[in-house]
Amino acid sequence: MSTATETAAPGVPASRPSADQDPRRVARGEPVDTEDGVPVYIWGQAPAGLQTKTQLAAARLKLSPGQLPLAYVRHRKHGDFALYDPAAALKMPPLPSATKKKMEARRTCPKCGQVRKHIVWRVCSACMYRAEMARRRKRARTCYGCGTERERPYPKTHGRCRDCRRAQLAEERARKEQAVLYAITCPGRDCSVKTASKAEYRRWREANRGFWERRWCTPCEERDARERAEAAQRAQEAAEAEREARRREVAGLQEWAAAALADPSVVVLDTETTGLDDEACLVEVAVVTAGGDVLLESLVNPGVPIPSDASEIHGITDETVATAPSFGQLLVDLTRVLDGRRVLIYNRSYDVGRLRWELTRHYRAAGHEDPAGSAAAWLKAMTWEDVMVPYSDWVGDWHEYFGNYTWQPLNGGHRALGDCRAVLDRLGAMAARAAVPVD
Repeated sequence: MSTATETAAPGVPASRPSADQDPRRVARGEPVDTEDGVPVYIWGQAPAGLQTKTQLAAARLKLSPGQLPLAYVRHRKHGDFALYDPAAALKMPPLPSATKKKMEARRTCPKCGQVRKHIVWRVCSACMYRAEMARRRKRARTCYGCGTERERPYPKTHGRCRDCRRAQLAEERARKEQAVLYAITCPGRDCSVKTASKAEYRRWREANRGFWERRWCTPCEERDARERAEAAQRAQEAAEAEREARRREVAGLQEWAAAALADPSVVVLDTETTGLDDEACLVEVAVVTAGGDVLLESLVNPGVPIPSDASEIHGITDETVATAPSFGQLLVDLTRVLDGRRVLIYNRSYDVGRLRWELTRHYRAAGHEDPAGSAAAWLKAMTWEDVMVPYSDWVGDWHEYFGNYTWQPLNGGHRALGDCRAVLDRLGAMAARAAVPVD
């Protein structure tokens, strides 16, 4: 758009012609707005004699220095376009003949050879229209059924030859007859008894627009009711069997928890680590008896920096374990309190995996020929049992996506001794009562 001016542009077109005014400069309608004193017209209402810069360029004209627009035309999508007086524009030098030939070649239709006003990509719009009309005329002369083409168009209602039309009508009659037979036949399994007449069905269709409900014959209706009752009975028996299986499962888990709490050989172990990866190291370990007596509780110096995200969880930092013993220094005491006992762990696979990693590191530093084998032998000599899976099964929070019971969090405070006592609390809850009603 042009910049603001103090006065209106010269030669502003008027909406009514005067005696000495060029009719081409007269607007076709009233302006809807002004911009810097220049009237703005809607599309089709501006003076016909004014042109845009694109139109001037097409006529080999360009704006003269300081030439101002005489009007604007407003387009709904693209905004306002400035309109200029072609008489005040300057002529551009003529195009070279080679350039004219190239431009003309781009506007020439390769099919009809006509030069169009616009660039032709494949064929011009006139050729496309003629081709489309020819295709439609050919399609109208071609039978929809057999594809036979003739000089006269086929009827628009069906577009088929006589034989194909007869076949089509025969198919429609057969389909309608089949629909009528289906509607008046009993819906019972492998039953062909007619429960209504064709005339009755047709009278109903003429009088109603709703859905026709198929009628059952007496034997099929009795058999269907009997099968439904049997299916409901089987579903009830299956549900009762499932509830009974759940009762037995909960009772078995209760007995297991009670036996574990009463067993003097049971101990509970828990560890805290530097993370959850495969090379995470221990920073704390605790072992308690089923009665709650502490057999071992110690921080562990992992020999590696403790990540800050792990410290935010359990609160153990590098300064906390600076003077703590290493895992190798605690291995003798750990072996003593675990040897010959049932070791219960909440999420056994994780803690046993961390112990395997620490044992491998220890035996490698001690110069063992097979550190991994020595670690495996140490772990095999112990008895490990998981508490997380039995407790989750006892709670019974079924997960439809995984098709199993959801693992329950321990909520022990993320310290080794607190988690051990939380495991004992979980065992006590299991041994005391059922988690949820199983009936």
